Amino acid sequence: MFENFMTALRVVFPLAALMGIGALVRKGGLIDRPSMRKVDVLSFRLFMPTLLFKNIYESDLLHHSGGLGFVYIPVCMLLLFFVAGVYLPRRLIKNSASAASVGQALIRPNFILFGIAVAESMFGEGGAGTVALFGALIVPLINVFSTMVLELNRSGSADPKKLLISVLKNPMIIATLLALTLLALRIQIPDLIYTVIKDLAGVTTTIAFVSLGVSLDLGQAQSNRRILTWAVLARMVLIPLIFLPLSVALGFRNEPLCALMIFFGAPTAVASYPMAVAMDADGPLAGQLVCCTTVVSIFTIFCWTFLLRTLGLM
Repeated sequence: MFENFMTALRVVFPLAALMGIGALVRKGGLIDRPSMRKVDVLSFRLFMPTLLFKNIYESDLLHHSGGLGFVYIPVCMLLLFFVAGVYLPRRLIKNSASAASVGQALIRPNFILFGIAVAESMFGEGGAGTVALFGALIVPLINVFSTMVLELNRSGSADPKKLLISVLKNPMIIATLLALTLLALRIQIPDLIYTVIKDLAGVTTTIAFVSLGVSLDLGQAQSNRRILTWAVLARMVLIPLIFLPLSVALGFRNEPLCALMIFFGAPTAVASYPMAVAMDADGPLAGQLVCCTTVVSIFTIFCWTFLLRTLGLM
């Protein structure tokens, strides 16, 4: 029991500590939120895609492909979340821009950042291959559905051409396609170049979570407390409470179950904020949803990790 507790603590403590350091850095005046936005852009366009690329490239796609049958669960759930993300917010929230932000928050987990960090904490460096491959398959779908949810909630329609361009320009998808292409063609990157790739990937978790700590801002959350309450409960409690037991019942264990735990239990992706702003949704509400779900996730991911480890499932 104690060992399982410590394992769960090792998973979430570094993440919480890095976020705490970020908050202290902001309070100490070393950097402010507007300046950190530029770092967020750099992280989204360079560090996180590099981390995703590295983990996919280092995974044996041919050997893993037979073990990725569990992907059909989140694909089916994404379709369900998409329908819920389009129709529920519009019926519960009068403002279409706010409905768009909530809809995106419900279906867009911060999978790459939390998934790889948690998997490496539990299974060691190099143990995130299944999670990375899972992300390679599911992240493009998440981006497609998120874009559609924003458009359909905001304007009631979605332009297929704009949607396709938006998806193809996404750095995560570019990194995924590049890594999968190199694997399929069995092209090996020279060590001299790959050392740089590993160095860039190695700083991703640290920079991203410190940035989250700097960006945390719950000061304006009071005005949206009703929307935030039910949206956070739905994203962080209701979804994992329904679908994680279902995943266990279907026989998933260890790395595949870890990937599903993060898919269902991760907080809303940081990228949802700039995307909401770019697509004329409610930017402040999107940022508050990221902050609230991220804070809550430290507790919920700890609980799920401890429970699944105690039951011998992961």
